[in-house]
Amino acid sequence: MEEHEMKKKIIALLAVAMLTLATSAMATSLYVGTNYSNIHSVVNLGSGDQYTIEGGGSISGSSLDGRQLQYLYCVDTFNNINPGVTYPNTTINNSGQIHGIGLNNADKVAYLLTTYGTGGQTDQAIALQAAIWHEVNAPSVYKLDVAYYGSSSTIATLYNQYITAADNNHGDVTKFIWINPGNDATGSNVRYQGLVTAQNPEPSTIILLGTGILFMAVYGKRRMNKEA
Repeated sequence: MEEHEMKKKIIALLAVAMLTLATSAMATSLYVGTNYSNIHSVVNLGSGDQYTIEGGGSISGSSLDGRQLQYLYCVDTFNNINPGVTYPNTTINNSGQIHGIGLNNADKVAYLLTTYGTGGQTDQAIALQAAIWHEVNAPSVYKLDVAYYGSSSTIATLYNQYITAADNNHGDVTKFIWINPGNDATGSNVRYQGLVTAQNPEPSTIILLGTGILFMAVYGKRRMNKEA
């Protein structure tokens, strides 16, 4: 009887841990870091190519509920997010939703992040951010300014490689946190730029899982002692 009750407690504990992770749908606070890349871009919104500089990922020093993020990329090209600002009413999901709408080619973005995701402002991160912007927009809306960087540059080469790879592959959207920044510290209520980052286990979930493992270890030891 005692053995049966112990098993039930362990199963219940693990179930609570999994439920905690699965139902996390609100981030109380997003902090956007101050280090990001200025990416030379070509944007065409119907009136011809416009050569611009877009600020993007990976945005270093960012955190979600106080937990440092491995990386942070922009998936909403034409809305702004302010560096060095905390957004306390941010919502998150694992279904590729940005401001209540399914992100275009979210599965391709998931593939790019799974395969090439990186932090910092390296050539790889710049090329990845540009490739993400290319995928989430309609055809011909966004492309990297290859002429600025040089067609044989590392950034341009990686950018073309990433686009080709994304066009032929799909990733698991649920493995990532899709972020909708809420009101900023001043209480402004505007549409901020949507973001994406890698999944981070909740600290409480890790503790619960660890406790469950500890219970299993204690249970196993007790059985061995009884058998001895």
